[in-house]
Amino acid sequence: MATNDNPGTGPLFGALQQAGLPKPATLTESGGDNRASKKNWAQRFSNALAMTVAEQLRPKYPNARVTPRPDGSGQEFSVGGKVDRKRTDVGIWDDAAGLVAGVSIKTYTFRDTHKATKTKPAWITRYVRNVKRNDMELRDEADTLHRRQPYAVLTALFFMNEDACWDGVAGQSSFAHVVFTLRKRTGRAGPDARFDLFEHVFIGLFDEAGHVRFFDVRQSPRRNQPPAESETISLADVLDKLDDAVILRNTGVSRNERYAEDDPYWTAPAGSLPADLESEEPLTLDEVIESAGEENATDI
Repeated sequence: MATNDNPGTGPLFGALQQAGLPKPATLTESGGDNRASKKNWAQRFSNALAMTVAEQLRPKYPNARVTPRPDGSGQEFSVGGKVDRKRTDVGIWDDAAGLVAGVSIKTYTFRDTHKATKTKPAWITRYVRNVKRNDMELRDEADTLHRRQPYAVLTALFFMNEDACWDGVAGQSSFAHVVFTLRKRTGRAGPDARFDLFEHVFIGLFDEAGHVRFFDVRQSPRRNQPPAESETISLADVLDKLDDAVILRNTGVSRNERYAEDDPYWTAPAGSLPADLESEEPLTLDEVIESAGEENATDI
């Protein structure tokens, strides 16, 4: 991953700018926790990340409503009724299919701190204190959204500073801890599977130049080192995987495994096809949803 001597070149740099650079210090000059400044910065960063993800998803779903909208409205769009309302950071909505896909964004961008004692000033530690809480929040979000919208494809993106990969000292890193904690939250295979799981969970390791690479929590992390480049994928790749899952969920067929390999030596028997037969293309998601609506109207 690029370092800070190459600023502003990563896909997240705009989100970092919107949150405000430089980031607030983890501790104030007097040794205080600086909690309010960190909380406000993290919220701005999370909102800006949602805008970044929505902007890259919008061209994939030109006939759907993607939130947040370009003007910034629709942040954390609510799903559900008064008794089970839940928010999703990024949503793809279709009038016929409902919530097609959702993206939950979590950030862990400041190290934990310990308060000063009588003999020691306040000190900075690792990224571990809030991981369990984030897992519980993801569980509740997936459970509520999937109960309301069982066909929705949900993806969780957990953003961490890349230095979380080597803070283990004598044990596992904070990054490895997050991988193992969130691994049980991923892998939902279909609309009849457990509601409290996401279809995908990725950890996004980023630097202050806005570069980011994503690690699937189903993979094995290194104990106290960053993952190899070959073990991570880009933001564009993550969103392609989300789109692949949406296609599979709504058409029943993966576009990457749709056909067996053709026999290059086979040809159709002469005269077995009409002369004016045109080739057919695989149905798009919009066409599948439209045809399903037409069939239901005919049944009525």
